[in-house]
Amino acid sequence: MKKLYLDSDVLLDLLLDRAPFSEHIAELIEKCIDSGVKLFSSPISITNVNCIIRRLENRKKADSMTKKILKIVHMESVGQKVIDRASNSRFMDFEDSVQNFCAVESGHKIIITRNTKDYKESDLSILTPKEYLAKMRNE
Repeated sequence: MKKLYLDSDVLLDLLLDRAPFSEHIAELIEKCIDSGVKLFSSPISITNVNCIIRRLENRKKADSMTKKILKIVHMESVGQKVIDRASNSRFMDFEDSVQNFCAVESGHKIIITRNTKDYKESDLSILTPKEYLAKMRNE
């Protein structure tokens, strides 16, 4: 099974229709679903997405969007090992470190994010939705 890990920022781009980024993540998700690639994220991403949408819009929209994304994105676990690794890492941002080690511990090879610079300490492939779409076209 091929799987792909999505960071919070690209989920927000999709759900809030943040142009011009939303078109790339929407196309990526559509192509992944059509080709059987499973999409994953962490509970931290979902809580962040809900909190941000609630702050920008309202609770009803945040809850609706959360339910919408949970229909297509599966959750990986964040446990003690992930938190320990994140807290001992060289990442500048703790949340990005948790995302990275959640992906690592779950066997992901790629993280899709718009903020690739946040993952410069990662050993994984870090791609934007646009970069991953180009990679899909070349495979």
